[in-house]
Amino acid sequence: MHRLVIQTEAMLYEFRKHISTDCKTAKSIDRNDSWDRVASIAKDDGFLELAEQLVKLKYQLLKQIH
Repeated sequence: MHRLVIQTEAMLYEFRKHISTDCKTAKSIDRNDSWDRVASIAKDDGFLELAEQLVKLKYQLLKQIH
């Protein structure tokens, strides 16, 4: 479980380095919003792959917990 969380946070950190500070997704990541919130904002900003990946990772984590 910890590994998935760490990998996801690392992926967000890397993604964040490559986007404009002014976009809503960057601000969401900087605020350390939940993955659901980041995914929603990323979708609105047109980062569909990021949004889909975050949703997928959330469900993988939920499967590991239950």
